[in-house]
Amino acid sequence: MLPAFITETIVLGFICLYVKGKYEDFTETGFKKRHIYKVLAPAALFITDKLIAGRFIAYERKLSIKLAELYGGRDIKHMLKLHFVHKVIHMIIALFSVTLLGALMEKPDISYAIFALSALGIVFYASDRELDEKIKKRNFNIRYDFPDFLNKMVLLINAGMTVPRAWEKIVRDRKNITPLYEELRTTYIEIKNGKPEMEAYEDFARRCRVKEITKFITAVIQNLKKGNSDLVPLLKLQSNECWQLRKNMAKRLGEEASTKLVLPLMIMFVGILIIVILPAVMQLRYL
Repeated sequence: MLPAFITETIVLGFICLYVKGKYEDFTETGFKKRHIYKVLAPAALFITDKLIAGRFIAYERKLSIKLAELYGGRDIKHMLKLHFVHKVIHMIIALFSVTLLGALMEKPDISYAIFALSALGIVFYASDRELDEKIKKRNFNIRYDFPDFLNKMVLLINAGMTVPRAWEKIVRDRKNITPLYEELRTTYIEIKNGKPEMEAYEDFARRCRVKEITKFITAVIQNLKKGNSDLVPLLKLQSNECWQLRKNMAKRLGEEASTKLVLPLMIMFVGILIIVILPAVMQLRYL
């Protein structure tokens, strides 16, 4: 396996030299804090462009949908390439690791081959799994923050403010930027820059992809079209529903945390039993 490791090193080194300076803009913006990623990124970009991009249409479409949900539909082509680059970098590191392990073994057997293939398969799908977890976390954070935002909207509109003015005040007063407030800020900036209100609100709902927000935006747009005075009662009703959903989310989160504690507690309990019982067992052996 040592010749294979040396060959991989030479090939990677050649690719790094060949692409040196070609992808500086991409690596500077996408890999600011990870040095090893920044070093391997040009080679990974070259491999992505030559061997991956445009060759797995169905898979790329599936990833694009997920990335649109995670990043609100912004710059999906760039994010898709960045995702593939991360995946290739992980595969390079994994390939070098399993090859080096094989080189250190006296005689790699079938169990090593199974381990190597399994490790590479796990690494390949790990990035997609991480993407799913990020989407899940983002949706949770948006749904968790939304009742608080909606409650503020009800208070401000009830006090005489228009929807855009109340929206602006909430965005300006918020210091901690979460996924929801990032999208709220984007919508506020779009309206400020001249985008039609209804279009901006529809894009906001599309980016968030949360049914409670879609329901809220539908009520706001109907109010803009018809100009009726039923908006505040509708928002109050939805606010109560959303707070109840948030309580259920918090309860479910607590139950999940309790479940995760079971295994560590069991391990601690077994450890304590061993510490207590082992001396007694050892004494019985010498009786």
